[in-house]
Amino acid sequence: MNRKLKIVLLVQVAILLVLLLVVLISNKGPTSNVSDDLDKENIIDNINDDSSKTNDINFEDEYGQAKDPEDNTGENGEELTQEEEEEPILPEPIVLAFAGDINFDENSKPIARYDRENKGILGAISEDLVEEMNNADIFMLNNEFAYSTRGSRIQEKSYTFRANPKRVDILKEMGVDIVSLANNHALDYGVDALLDTFTTLEEAGIDYVGAGVNIDRAKAPIYYTINDTTIAYVAASRVIYAMDWYASDTRPGMIGTYDPALFVESIKEAKENSDFVVAYVHWGKENTHELLDYQINMAKIYIDAGADAVIGCHPHVMQGIEFYKGKPIAYSLGNYWFNSSKRESGLLKIYLNPDKSTDVQLLPVMNDSAYTYQITEQKKKEDYYKFMENISYGVKFDKEGFVTEKQ
Repeated sequence: MNRKLKIVLLVQVAILLVLLLVVLISNKGPTSNVSDDLDKENIIDNINDDSSKTNDINFEDEYGQAKDPEDNTGENGEELTQEEEEEPILPEPIVLAFAGDINFDENSKPIARYDRENKGILGAISEDLVEEMNNADIFMLNNEFAYSTRGSRIQEKSYTFRANPKRVDILKEMGVDIVSLANNHALDYGVDALLDTFTTLEEAGIDYVGAGVNIDRAKAPIYYTINDTTIAYVAASRVIYAMDWYASDTRPGMIGTYDPALFVESIKEAKENSDFVVAYVHWGKENTHELLDYQINMAKIYIDAGADAVIGCHPHVMQGIEFYKGKPIAYSLGNYWFNSSKRESGLLKIYLNPDKSTDVQLLPVMNDSAYTYQITEQKKKEDYYKFMENISYGVKFDKEGFVTEKQ
C-alpha cells in the first residue's frame, strides 16, 4: 500500500472516531435530563406525601386534649399575639341650651354697651359663655322685642321695645338657633312691626315659635333632627297685653296659655312627630323668686301632654328647678342680657344621651352693668348653687351645676 493511501485511511478512521464520540455525548445528555426530571417528581411526591401525613397528625396539648393547630391562645387562655382592638366611637350627646330674656331695643343699656365697646358680642357677654352658646347643637332664648323701623308704640304701656332689623346679627354672634316670640313685648309697636320681625328672623335663618301670621303658624312646632333624634319646640305666653295680640285664622299674633287647651294641642302634635319636646313658656310674676300656683299646675299639664322639658321666662329673675315624672322644669331663667341690673342668671343645658337618658346642667351666670358673664370663682359658684337649691324643689346641684332629684 503506497504512502498516500495510508494517509487517506488514517483520516477516514479519525473522522469515524470523532463522529462516534459526538454520538456518545449526545446520547448521554438527554438520558441525564430525564433522570433529573424523574428525581424532581419523586421529591415533589415525597413532599406531598409528607404534607398529607402532617395533616393527619392529631395535635394535643400537654394533657392529651385535642387542640386546634391554628389556636393562638396559651395554656391559661390568654392571647399569645394581642392586636390592639379599635374602641368603638360612641356618639356624642345632643346639647340643647336655653337662656332667658334679651332686649336689643335701640335705647336699651345692652345696645348702648354693645355699640360703645365696639367688640361685637364679646364686649357684652364673656367669651366662655359665647363659646358655650355657639357649641350647643340648638340654642334658644326669649326675644322680647320687635325687629322693625315701622309702627307706633302703645302709649299706655310703661315699657315698649323695638330694635333696628340689623341688630338680628347679634343673635348670630350669640349662636342663637331659635327664639320665642310669645311674650308681652313682641307687639309693642303693632302688627306691622311684628310682621317685620317674622321677615327679619326668616331672612337671618333663625327660627321662631309662639307667634305667626295666623294661629296655625303661631302654634306650629319647629323640628330639628340630629343623629336620628328629632327635637320639637313650642312656645306660648301666659302674659298677653291685649285680646287683639292673640293670633287668629286671619290675624297675626301669638298663642296664649291662660287656658292651656290650645297649647296642649300643640304639645301633643309635637310629641307625635318627635322624640323630645321643649315647651317654652312666658309666665309668672316679675321680680320674685316665688312661684305662682298656676306655674306649678300648668307645668305638670304640659308634661302630661308630652313635653319632655318646660323652660320658663318673664319674671326677670331666676326661679327654681324641679323634676316631674323625671322631666325638668326650669321656672325662670331670668334676664340673660336685658338691662343694667346686677342679677343672677343662668345658661341651662340639657344633654340628650345616646342611651335616651338626659342630664341637666345649669351654668352659673351673672348680669352686671349690661355685661353677662359666667361665674368662675369657686366660692361664688358654690354660693350660686346654694342659692339655686334654696329656691328649687327637691333637687340638688353638684359643683359643676348638674341637677338631679334628691333621693
